[in-house]
Amino acid sequence: MERDWTASSISEARRVNMGARAYLKPVMDGEEVISAYERLLKCSSTMLEHAREDDWTKLIESEVAYVSEVERLQKHELDAMLTEQQQEQKLVFLETLLKQDKEIRERLTQRRTELEKMLSSASKKRKVDNAYLS
Repeated sequence: MERDWTASSISEARRVNMGARAYLKPVMDGEEVISAYERLLKCSSTMLEHAREDDWTKLIESEVAYVSEVERLQKHELDAMLTEQQQEQKLVFLETLLKQDKEIRERLTQRRTELEKMLSSASKKRKVDNAYLS
């Protein structure tokens, strides 16, 4: 008995072979993974631009999109099959993301230091003002 392999029957066979996982965890294909990393890199570049401009509010706003994309990748990328070329692209994206993340964190650390100095100065001024008022 020969089976008629239509698109729907192939899809059904894949679903059956994948079992419950097909319903619980959709898997990205290689192109979707690369597209997701491109979006992630775009978000990271935007965040770095905001950090370089000392626009901390926009940096935080941009981080929302970045985190969303990271979470999407964590959920769906794990079982994706990548070609060798796609693996190389992913590696380049990851290296760039790490470099950008490092610069963003360095700039945030500098900003935190500035804020700590400002708070310390404000606290000292308040103590001096209180001493004169008493």
